[in-house]
Amino acid sequence: MPPRLTSWDWCPGDRQFQNVLLLSFAFMLIFTAFQTMGNIEKIVLESIKVGDGYVSLAIIYTVFAFSNWLAPSMTTVLGLRWSMIGGGILYGLFIASFLYPMAWLLYFMSGILGLGAALIWTAQGTYLTLSSTPETMSRNSGIFWAILQCSMFLGNSFVFWQFEGKEVIDASTRTLVFLVLTVVAISGVICLFFLRTPQLEIDMLSRRNDLGRTDSNNRSAMQAFKHSLWLFAQREMMFLFWKFLYTGIEVSIFSGVYSAAVGFTEKLGPEAKRLVGLCGILVGVGEVFGGFTFGLLGSRTVKKDEIQ
Repeated sequence: MPPRLTSWDWCPGDRQFQNVLLLSFAFMLIFTAFQTMGNIEKIVLESIKVGDGYVSLAIIYTVFAFSNWLAPSMTTVLGLRWSMIGGGILYGLFIASFLYPMAWLLYFMSGILGLGAALIWTAQGTYLTLSSTPETMSRNSGIFWAILQCSMFLGNSFVFWQFEGKEVIDASTRTLVFLVLTVVAISGVICLFFLRTPQLEIDMLSRRNDLGRTDSNNRSAMQAFKHSLWLFAQREMMFLFWKFLYTGIEVSIFSGVYSAAVGFTEKLGPEAKRLVGLCGILVGVGEVFGGFTFGLLGSRTVKKDEIQ
């Protein structure tokens, strides 16, 4: 008998694992742009006196929350790859809007990005699941998270360098930073075009074609929406709801409020804006470490009968 593979054994030619790696690097590039932008948005907008970064982030995540109810239906119609590509393009457009800062454009694109975020993250979760087995799910999730969070210290390292000695973010610095971030986001979207369809999704599409694509898509979209409502009412989801709520509050503090507070602290002197980048770098290091740690420990913290 061949030796039994563990969750951390893989073949270099493993198509599913290659999907996970490409997905991870694509998201790393897209969120190198977005998470860096989110970290500096408030201090940049305050420097040019256009709009409010907190209002922008509030619009993004409010639309994101409500769009998640419709996202499963939209991904059913569009398919996983095109949903992620569409969401990624909206991320790129949002970041590009900072090259021509206007309050109405900022808030409009914030709402559009909320829709894109729901699309890309719903499709990502499904794609990652279809590219994994019960034995490799923890490994793949840990690898995805660790590579994704490299975005925090890659993008913020650039900001740390560019904001050196700047008490006010001038137009030339802002243009350079957001031009680079836009190009990085576009690079991530291009990577998404090379994602291959997981075998399980191919099987599902084949069954839909047998039933008639249009009728099957409409039926599947409605079923996905109904299933979302049903899932929300489950006892287990009610317990998870409070954990998700806490996580959202914690993320909003470290990604939007804390960095801005550092940038506006006068006692830190002329380097205060630069330290915003350093905060992002250190958060990223911690999240990469956490991703790899829980990827390693994931298979040991899940009961065996739960993954069979």
